[in-house]
Amino acid sequence: MSTGEPATPEPGQSPSQGGGYQPPSGTGYPPPAGGYPPPGAEGGGYAAPNYSAPGTEGYTAPNYPPPAGQPFAGGGQQPYQGGYPTGATGQAPLSPTEERTWAMAAHLSSVLGIWVFFLGALGPLVVLLAPGQRSPYVRAQAIEALNFNISVLIYSIIAWILVFVLIGFLMVAALFVFWLLFTIIATVKVSNGEPYRYPLTIRLVH
Repeated sequence: MSTGEPATPEPGQSPSQGGGYQPPSGTGYPPPAGGYPPPGAEGGGYAAPNYSAPGTEGYTAPNYPPPAGQPFAGGGQQPYQGGYPTGATGQAPLSPTEERTWAMAAHLSSVLGIWVFFLGALGPLVVLLAPGQRSPYVRAQAIEALNFNISVLIYSIIAWILVFVLIGFLMVAALFVFWLLFTIIATVKVSNGEPYRYPLTIRLVH
């Protein structure tokens, strides 16, 4: 007989098999076909922003120039693209034609100075201190001409001392021919762009 109370299920029997509340069938909200798409998938959901770390694809770092003297990315020293002049004095280097011209001047200028108190070394010295700082070739030839004329000056002093024993006259004449001959040879050589070294030269300047 029914008393109005739910029946107690037997052991091993589910409540639905006995009395009590039966869940409705065919009701509720069924899940969509195929399930819910994951976040970021096409067709719905939340797509996370595509952040890329610096140095990875999708990130472009600003191209700041490094400080002066510092290496840049890729190794080595960043070349300066400005217009700084070159040379030891901050001036532009000499062209090949200018180098030959000044090298000739270093040797020929001694011819002008030899008649002024035997100052044949003055001309090469001026060339050494001016354009010689802009070209290693001009500097080398100016030093060579300077050393040669200093040597000739020393030989001349010895020759004039020996004038008192008569042999000095021959030495002075021979020394003049020697000096003039090799000065001309040196001028011709450097006009062709060839370096020249004088014989019998005391090289005091380096």
